[in-house]
Amino acid sequence: MSEQEAFFQPDQVDERPLRHALLWRLAGYIRPYWPALAALLLLMATGAFLEVMPSELTLRLINRFMDHGSLRGAAPLLAGFVGVLVGGFIVSFLRYYLLAWVGQKAMVDLRVQLFTHLMGRSTHFFHRNPVGRLMTRVTSDVQNLNEMFASGFVAIVGDAMSLLAIVGWMFWTNASMALVALGILPFLLAATEIFRRRAGEAFRETQRRYAAINAYLQEQISGMGLVQVNAQEARSEGEFKRLNQDYLDAFLRTIFAYAVFFPVVEFITSGTLAALIFYAGFKLKAGAITWGLLFAFIQQSARFFRPIRELAERYNVMQTALASSERIFRLLDNREEIPEAPEAKAPTFQREIRLEDVTFAYDAGGRQVVRGLSGVIPRGRRVAVVGHTGAGKSTLINLLMRFYDPHQGRITVDGEDARNLRLRDLRGLFGLVLQDVFVFSGSLRENILLDRPHDEARLASVLEQSQLRDLVSRLPQGLETQVGERGQKLSAGERQLLAFARMLYQEPAILLLDEATANIDSETESKIQTVIERVSHRLTTFTIAHRLSTIRDADEIWVMDQGTLVERGTHDSLLAQDGVYAKLVRLQFAEGEAA
Repeated sequence: MSEQEAFFQPDQVDERPLRHALLWRLAGYIRPYWPALAALLLLMATGAFLEVMPSELTLRLINRFMDHGSLRGAAPLLAGFVGVLVGGFIVSFLRYYLLAWVGQKAMVDLRVQLFTHLMGRSTHFFHRNPVGRLMTRVTSDVQNLNEMFASGFVAIVGDAMSLLAIVGWMFWTNASMALVALGILPFLLAATEIFRRRAGEAFRETQRRYAAINAYLQEQISGMGLVQVNAQEARSEGEFKRLNQDYLDAFLRTIFAYAVFFPVVEFITSGTLAALIFYAGFKLKAGAITWGLLFAFIQQSARFFRPIRELAERYNVMQTALASSERIFRLLDNREEIPEAPEAKAPTFQREIRLEDVTFAYDAGGRQVVRGLSGVIPRGRRVAVVGHTGAGKSTLINLLMRFYDPHQGRITVDGEDARNLRLRDLRGLFGLVLQDVFVFSGSLRENILLDRPHDEARLASVLEQSQLRDLVSRLPQGLETQVGERGQKLSAGERQLLAFARMLYQEPAILLLDEATANIDSETESKIQTVIERVSHRLTTFTIAHRLSTIRDADEIWVMDQGTLVERGTHDSLLAQDGVYAKLVRLQFAEGEAA
């Protein structure tokens, strides 16, 4: 199996958690709403009582009045019958409303918990999990749980109460006929257990394959331009058909289980009613029961099977929800995060950032991207990093901002290990500008401020420094212009200028530039160079660049090769050494001449 195919395989659950453990954990999301749950239990008990009242009234009505051929004096019973129906309607309305309310409140809490949890995962976690799969967890899987809370979890308790009330009434009225009516239970339990075993894994597999479809669809839509320009539509369609067919196969297995189970339940139900009528015929002939009792028992038997059928139907909801809960809790139990020390403190950057014998590999036991690197970034100085592709340059930025931690060595801020500093405050030191700028949907202003306090004078200064004022003045709506999804209404150069404006509004202590001028036109590059020149004299600057012309004036240049620091010095001193840096300069000079 290729790596790409493996990426879109359904996510497996290594160990099947116990059902009662899953249910107990799910119950934790509705426990905070115990007053509503208490009211629900009261309503359910009331509903269970009302469930048996129509049969009791039917029994009394027939036995007292129908044998005499007159309904004189039956008004109280008839009024009671109407009152029971009205009461049942009110109880049902309040019950379903409260069920939906509790379910929605629990789902709001769960969605927020999932989103907050995702915000704390490490960068490596997001590299391993497709976006579509994570979206399925927060949307489809949570919705499945909502269906369970709204029509399954608590509703099953209500059905169980109704069954107990009906069974109690049957035995209280006539024990022998109750035993006949309940003779189906062993067969029904056996059928339910077989169905549970066959359908359970099919439900889990269906949800896993649905997540795989979402993951693949999200990537293909995001990269549609690349798909079309390389004429890969047929390949993409073929892969989607394969994933879709896998989902269909799993779903058909659940349909087959239901196609067998429900006819079996109906057959058992019909057989029980036939047995009840057959047995009642002998009792009637012997005068042991009345017609009123027979009609009441038939009426109550139908009510008895209704909650059983509903329990069977809710099994679909429960199985889907349990399959979703396995994956949700597996995500919530994931601990791939950058740990923060219990006594972490705020950083104070007054002197330097130091890398001490830093070694790092993205995968345990894999290739070391950075090996034994040591260096100092003094406050107020300009440090640049150059090297061939794959030399480990961008990894340094990931390590500085603690997207990853070194496997060996350490990074310190004014002598304090970065692992002992508050993560949020540490990252707040840095203003990051990448080659590929991410822009959120919304206005230009919102993308610059990123929900920071609004300061109009500061914003005006930032627009001036970032060379973005000309763009804003040309736009009909100025800063309120909507930039579109991922900033599609802006050019690559305009997005880059936006990134600088965003960084400057943050007012960081250290500027991190990763190939910030790699893929833009010469005019925009000139503007960005002007911005860099303005801010680099008052900010500590750490620059990664392929274009060596952009770092000639750096105070120190680090030259990396295969993850190690092979040379360091100023531009002139490194040229004088005639080493790796000099070769890079000559290579770019030759390319420029050829161009």
